[in-house]
Amino acid sequence: MNWDYIAGFFDGEGTVGKYSESGYKIGISQSHKGVLKDIQNFSGVGNIHLIKKRKLHWKDAWIYYIAKQEDVYFFLTHILNGLIVKKERVSEIIPELKINAENSKKRRQKHLANKKMAKDLRERGCSYREIGKRLGIDWGYARRLIMDLS
Repeated sequence: MNWDYIAGFFDGEGTVGKYSESGYKIGISQSHKGVLKDIQNFSGVGNIHLIKKRKLHWKDAWIYYIAKQEDVYFFLTHILNGLIVKKERVSEIIPELKINAENSKKRRQKHLANKKMAKDLRERGCSYREIGKRLGIDWGYARRLIMDLS
């Protein structure tokens, strides 16, 4: 398994599409789960889901799916040079994906910082409402941060 193989496979069987105002998703469907599992193991990103057959004579199929923006960016930048059919489309969306990935990373860092601060304030005896006010977040969100439900 290598990125060129994955690029060729994606060129033939894959799709990339918008799923929100600025978000993208990747899908590769296939009736042979093993090759999708190999791609997932090699790339280290994405999930595989069963697609139930809709007609009796059809085979069950599987879809390798990536929606996390950082992972979509990672995947597409690694296969870009090996693409032929989808190269232009992928080249157009990579700059937007880079911004999405950076924003996602910043949100995750802020979430982790809030989580650490919320737990620290709770250990000092602050109420959820007080923690929310200090961090500028909803008290329910502060509670979820502390309880690891977020």
